[in-house]
Formats: sequence, C-alpha cells, structure tokens
Amino acid sequence: MNARVVACGIATLTVTAGFGLAGSIAVDAAGTPTPSPTATPITVPNTAALATLKEHCNVAVQRRLATLAADNTFVKDSLAVSTTDRATLEGQISADETGLAALDKTIQGDTSYHQTWTDCQTIVTGYRAYVLEDPKIHEVIAADGVTKVDATFATLIPELQSLIDTSPVSATVKAQAQADLDDLTSKVDASHTSISGVSTSVIDLMPPGWPGNQVDLKSAQQNIKTAHSDLDGAAADANQIIKLLGA
Repeated sequence: MNARVVACGIATLTVTAGFGLAGSIAVDAAGTPTPSPTATPITVPNTAALATLKEHCNVAVQRRLATLAADNTFVKDSLAVSTTDRATLEGQISADETGLAALDKTIQGDTSYHQTWTDCQTIVTGYRAYVLEDPKIHEVIAADGVTKVDATFATLIPELQSLIDTSPVSATVKAQAQADLDDLTSKVDASHTSISGVSTSVIDLMPPGWPGNQVDLKSAQQNIKTAHSDLDGAAADANQIIKLLGA
C-alpha cells in the first residue's frame, strides 16, 4: 500500500471527524424559555395586556422555529449523520415546526388571558426546543460521526500494518511504529465501545420525559467526548507512524 495514499486517508479522517464532533454537544443554557411565568396570571386583564402577552408568545414561538430551521439545515448538510437517523431527525423537526406554528395560531385566537397564558406555557413544556431537542440533534450527529470515523480507521489499520511490515526502516524504528499502531488500535476500540448505542439512546427522547431524560443527554455527551478524545489520539498515532516510516 502506497504510504502517500495512506497519508491522504489520515487527512480524510481528520476532515470527517470534524463533521458533527466539534463544539456541538453543550445543552443551550441560553435558551431559557420565553415567556417563563412564575406568578399567577392576571384575573381580569385589559385588552392591551392580552395583546402584549400574545406578542410575547409569538416571539417565543418564532425563536424556537428559527432554532429548528437551523437544526434542520445542519441535519441536511451533515456528512456524519446516518441515513436512518437523518430521516428520523428531519421527521421530528418537521413535527415540531408544524406543532409550534399551530400552537401560535391557537394562542393568537384565544379570547381570554387565562387561556392564552395556559397555551403559551405549552411552547415550553410541549417542545423543550432548547434544553432537549436542539442538543439531542447535535448529539446524534456527533455520535454518528464517531461511528463513521471508527469504520474508516478499521479500514486503515491493516493498511498501516502492511506499511510497517514492508518498510525498509530499521528494526528499532519499525518496533516504534508497531507500538504506535497497537496504541492506535486500542484507542479506536475504546472509541467504538464508548459510542456504542449512544445515538439510539437519545434520538427518541421526547418533551414529556423532561427533566428525567436530561440524564440520558448528559451521559451521551460524556461518551461522545470520551470517544472523540480517543479518536484524536488515534489520529496522532497514525500521523506518527507515517512520519516514522518516512512517508
């Protein structure tokens, strides 16, 4: 196997790993639901107060629709997400968009302050767009990205082994390259173990399960970070092998 070809494969790994893995895991703490009422609603509001409440509710809906639209673009453009997970996520996003739009229409048609207040809270409790849906989408894509990189490494490992076996370098250098390959293999195996089942553990999490399913999100986040760290180490090992063999 030509060393230059393998080197190109390593570069491809780095690019592939970037899709869905970098900076995509954190739960959006800035997405504090708006409005987030804590007091008892006014019993007999005037017309202006009702109009103001409806305006705030509409703003809350539009913010969430904007977030979902960005998520949908991310899902469609991602090279990391699997075909099956892409279809599932797109369906969930579409359902949320349709539901929020319908809810906003209902709110704008409400005639009492109390009913408007009640319906407005559903924007938060019925969708959990910031604390559940958005981070879930990013975690699924990140997990799928790790799985794809693991598969690419599985193809490259025997090619790197062949390079070591046939290399004209000294026995000492060859032994070092072999040690790096052994470490690479161990890290890829660890990454595969960490990421196993992560995507399926979060993709079907729904708002009615909140806040209990927050535990699943945090667990998935940690597993993705661990797997990503292992892949970074594996990529460093691969580059070191190429360097040792003089490629």
